[in-house]
Amino acid sequence: MEKMTIEGKVREIVGAMGQSYACETWARANVVFDRFRRVGTERRVEDPEGMALPACLYVQPVSGSLHFEPSGRVTDAPACLIAFADAMPFDYRGEEAQRIAERLKGIAMQFIERVNNCGFFVPVEGAVNYRVAFDKLDANLCVVTLEITLRELVGECIDYTV
Repeated sequence: MEKMTIEGKVREIVGAMGQSYACETWARANVVFDRFRRVGTERRVEDPEGMALPACLYVQPVSGSLHFEPSGRVTDAPACLIAFADAMPFDYRGEEAQRIAERLKGIAMQFIERVNNCGFFVPVEGAVNYRVAFDKLDANLCVVTLEITLRELVGECIDYTV
């Protein structure tokens, strides 16, 4: 049986939240979110493949750490950027932008709560840094990005005799 990756675990959590999901680099995310279009005069925004906003973007990690235990187990702990994005009104005012950012921070908090209760990861405690960007990804989006290290709760057994 193939081990579920950290990205797969994040995908599962986000799916259980009912959010659309993408796993890309920041550069590729630009391409993905460029496909989103407004549907009629509604506020709803979706892409041709059915992905809708708000959406979660798992930015492919570029760093992390491996934790080796005396028992021979090793756990992965990538430094993750997990972003939640939603459409902005075309001529938004500061109050509208702030409401969207607060709603996205609420989704981010729900994500952290699910990370802590899923049994996949060491619980997240203390401060979690985030960034809010408006008009991000060459699109009319508000994006709240979490900077978080997700460390596996259960590691893999390493065979040193190979």
